[in-house]
Amino acid sequence: MQKKQTSNKLSRLKVETSNLESHVTALHMVNEWKFGEKKDNCSVYTFLYETLILQLVYEKSNGNDAANRSERKISHITLSLQLDDEKSLGNARLVHKLLSQYIEGETDWVEKYPTSRHVPQLLHDVSLVVSRCRLLGEELRRLKTWGSVRLNILNMSCVDTQVHFVFSSLKTFSQFEVIFSVSLIGQPYALQLQSFKNMIGNTTIQQIEEIVSSFSPSKNLLTKIVKKINENLLY
Repeated sequence: MQKKQTSNKLSRLKVETSNLESHVTALHMVNEWKFGEKKDNCSVYTFLYETLILQLVYEKSNGNDAANRSERKISHITLSLQLDDEKSLGNARLVHKLLSQYIEGETDWVEKYPTSRHVPQLLHDVSLVVSRCRLLGEELRRLKTWGSVRLNILNMSCVDTQVHFVFSSLKTFSQFEVIFSVSLIGQPYALQLQSFKNMIGNTTIQQIEEIVSSFSPSKNLLTKIVKKINENLLY
C-alpha cells in the first residue's frame, strides 16, 4: 500500500510539474522578460534572448522588520547589453543600438523605481521598449529575407540606426538608394528620410518624401513604406 501511495503521489507530482512547465512556457511567450537569478540583495532579469540584462541591487534590510521584508529599497539598477557585434546580423546590431540609446537616456532609474513595490512597473516599462525593438528587428529580418524578390530590393543593410535600401527595377528601368534613420520616438518607432540618391531613371527625392509623409507611426511602418515605393515607383 505504501508503494502504491508513493507511486500515485509521484504520478501527481509529474502531472503538476508538467502543468507548471506549460504555464512557465506560456508566460515566457507573453512576457518580454525572464527571471534570471536571485541572491540575498540582488535580482537579475533578462530580455531579448538573454542579451539585455537587468540587475537590481537592494539595500540590506532588518530581517525582523516585516515592513522592510515586504517592500525593500533599491540601491542600484543597471541595464547592460551582451552582443558579439562581429557575428551579429545588421538588424540585431541596429536593435541593440536603439536599446543602448534608451539605456543611456535613462539616468534616474532608482528615483523612478525606488523600492521592490516598483519592480513590476520597471519590468513593464522596459518590456515595452524591448517589445518595440524586437518587433522592428523581426520586421527588418523579413524584409531582408524576401524583399529582393517581392519588393525589388537589390540590397539592404543596417548601419548604426540607419537602414540602407537600393531599389532596382528593369520594368521601370530605375535604380536608386534610400537611407532611413530609425528612432524610438513615437509608437512603435519613427522613421526619417536621411538621404536619397538616384542612379538610373527619373525618380526624385520629392516622390520618396510624399510616400513617407503619407504614413503615420504604426506597426510595420517601414514595410508599408517600402511596399508603396515598390508599387508607385518600381512596378
